[in-house]
Amino acid sequence: MRGPQRTRTGLGRAWGTVALLGLLAGGALAFGRLSGTFAVFNASSENQGNVLVGGWVPEPSGTNSAPPTSDPYSAATLSWTPGANPPVTSQTLQYTDGGSGSNASCPSAGSASYGAFSTPTAGSNSASVTGNDISDWWCFEINSTDGNWTTDYVTFPAVRILIPISVVLGNGGGTPGQSENGDTITITYNQDVSVKGTVAVHVCHKQNLITIGSGCTGTPSIGEITGVSVDTNNSYTGSTIDVSGPTITITLQNQSGLSTVSGGAFIATGSKVTAAADGTNVCGDTACQPTSSGSF
Repeated sequence: MRGPQRTRTGLGRAWGTVALLGLLAGGALAFGRLSGTFAVFNASSENQGNVLVGGWVPEPSGTNSAPPTSDPYSAATLSWTPGANPPVTSQTLQYTDGGSGSNASCPSAGSASYGAFSTPTAGSNSASVTGNDISDWWCFEINSTDGNWTTDYVTFPAVRILIPISVVLGNGGGTPGQSENGDTITITYNQDVSVKGTVAVHVCHKQNLITIGSGCTGTPSIGEITGVSVDTNNSYTGSTIDVSGPTITITLQNQSGLSTVSGGAFIATGSKVTAAADGTNVCGDTACQPTSSGSF
């Protein structure tokens, strides 16, 4: 009787040992899986500056940009579709200069060339923006954030404001220092322009300015040269306009008299001259006012 009992006890112990080992093995496997999950979570938690993988925080989409069509001319508009809010807590806009070439040179999204511009609130879908170099292309990108989590950046189409770069008064072969038929006003912009027809030019003694596209009062259709020295009023109502890419040359015609003229800064106004690419009006902001050079 004792022999068999010992055998049964030994078998029981053996099966118990197997069961225990199986439990331990299963627990180790289960613990291993749990440890792996926490390892991934902890690695992500400790590197929260990394781009969030998996779409947990949705990035913006539908990015669009448009040059200004009204005052202030120096500010363009960006628009986009924001990521879901929540979990998005804010958005980040970044900017870089796109150069002065005929086409923009914008780096790819996420490039180190971009720098902080502004932080739109979560759910906002537009912003008024101004680049650092007002005559160059402007490049922007945006992403979504949730605390320390960030999504990939999404770029906007480049924006370029129409800017007058230089204004030169030229003598057409007459008396130096006097405005008269054949004298020229040459305006060069930062991109190709479109303009048609003739224009009236007025030399205004009382106002100390030259208007291009109006009388001595009112808003000129092209602009005005301020702070000039003028000894008497004079008008050139049938002045012609020649266009060559980014440059227009206005030749004074139909004069009513002679005026001694010198100096002045150019202020672009009106909508007679527009960007050839997209019809954008010219910048009239104080940042877009070149000083004229040359003389009649």
